[in-house]
Amino acid sequence: MIAAISKLMAEQELDLLWISGASHECPEVYYLTGGVPLTAAWLLVRPGKRPLLVHGQMEREAAAASGCTTIDFSALGREQIARGENDPLAVSLAMFVRLAEREGFSGRMAMHGLADPGEAYHLLKAIKQRLPQLRVVRDMPPVMETSRATKDSAELKAMRSVASDSQACIQRVFDTIRACHDSAGVVVNSGGEPLTVGRVKALLRSSMAERNLLETHETILGQGREAGIPHASGADGEPLRTGVATVFDVFPCRSGGGYFFDITRSFTIGRTDPGFEKLYSQVYDVQQRAIERAAAGVHASELQRLACETFESSGHPTVLGNPGTTSGYVHSLGHGIGLEVHEAPFLRLQDTPDERNRLNPGSVFTVEPGLYYPERGQGVRIEDVVYITESGSAEVLAPFAKFSVLELEG
Repeated sequence: MIAAISKLMAEQELDLLWISGASHECPEVYYLTGGVPLTAAWLLVRPGKRPLLVHGQMEREAAAASGCTTIDFSALGREQIARGENDPLAVSLAMFVRLAEREGFSGRMAMHGLADPGEAYHLLKAIKQRLPQLRVVRDMPPVMETSRATKDSAELKAMRSVASDSQACIQRVFDTIRACHDSAGVVVNSGGEPLTVGRVKALLRSSMAERNLLETHETILGQGREAGIPHASGADGEPLRTGVATVFDVFPCRSGGGYFFDITRSFTIGRTDPGFEKLYSQVYDVQQRAIERAAAGVHASELQRLACETFESSGHPTVLGNPGTTSGYVHSLGHGIGLEVHEAPFLRLQDTPDERNRLNPGSVFTVEPGLYYPERGQGVRIEDVVYITESGSAEVLAPFAKFSVLELEG
């Protein structure tokens, strides 16, 4: 990892990367420290050297397990500085100046992490004045984003673990629905109570908690018209209905930060609907075509163009021929996934292809075509996580059953 980051830094003539944040919030901190629990940290990355981790005194044991060279904030005089200075920005500035003088920082520096934009602006402006030997620059493409865009075997193992646990939670939801029966078009349990969107989500969250997963974004469970609006999450009090288009999109990560999984299944419950079945077949076909086309060296925009052209040949409007459409195929084909639920590569149309969106061995991304007609009460999206193998072919990371009808057995 460090060798790859050093190479990327050398390509942009970067002498220093400064990354700040908490491991459960900042993907770069998690990535460089192996996910050890840190609530506040600085990481200083220099080509050819182990990252320097600046940490709090209470987290010294976690820091020691990171594999980084470590230094406590107290060694930079944080307590003494803070006694005489009420401005947190001034405290950070004084500590960074001491660290820069101690380590001999100079040259071109890029900064990443999580910080208030206004505070970050004024801090970097002050650093420019106090440390003229440092030149703050923008790394483009971002070094850390580029490094994280391909995953090694350990990362793939971690992602498969999250996928397996996620799928077990989803299967529990499906089993719960299957155990119900149809009562006048409403899904009800053995006690005669309607199974609502809120109850399904509560069951999913409790299942996730048992498996050390976290729902960081609202799970999508849309029916009918809401199934036709890609990110409509569904009202908690709404009962599940039979024979209605249903979109179920789940994207959890490990608790405490870590790798994400993302999966969508669309179906009707209890009974089929001819209009839904037709859309489902077309979406399924596009997904299979895109996965078959994906390979090392292919630019992700080619896959989006394939999806658009295939849908348009079936009479659907798409973002290729009708940018801004709210019916038909209305979004990109997918996105990279890893320590963020949305990261490079992005499977979207580009007139000038961005090399960050070219597929390489180790690329991990979603393929999630969909068709949406809210005015008809119809929506279908099918999503799986795909990765590019060392041989350059595409494989589904964690296969899971697909079906257009979720049968009721209660």
